[in-house]
Amino acid sequence: MYSGNNPSKEKQVKDSSKYPQGYFKEKPCKKCKVVFQPHAPSECLCSDKCKEHAFADNYLKRAYGIDLDEYNLMLIKQNNCCSICKSDGFIMQKGHKVKLVVDHCHDTGKVRGLLCHNCNRALGLLKDNTNTINNALEYINESRK
Repeated sequence: MYSGNNPSKEKQVKDSSKYPQGYFKEKPCKKCKVVFQPHAPSECLCSDKCKEHAFADNYLKRAYGIDLDEYNLMLIKQNNCCSICKSDGFIMQKGHKVKLVVDHCHDTGKVRGLLCHNCNRALGLLKDNTNTINNALEYINESRK
């Protein structure tokens, strides 16, 4: 979903011989609860899949107050399409994993739905102002006559 810049799990390795017991104790994954053998003392997620899920979940909670499950429910309700243009969206740049982004009201912080990058930017550029949006619609309709 949302990508972090951290290295993959296989590249996150510490030299266990520098620790008194010579290895890192097994522990449950913070995401899926599967017991795994960490490769570093701070490692708390068992796989790249769990790591990506946790990163996306934390980002969504911090930025929008929703979790990844809520995002996925919105995605299903919207048939994997942008709420405005009904396209399936697009990947914005390398490292991004989602085609639809969370749209929210900048005044209230309330999440409104999922939009493609273009529709989300359009609302932002029009400052979510319904008068401006209606004027734009009227302008387009007048130019088609």
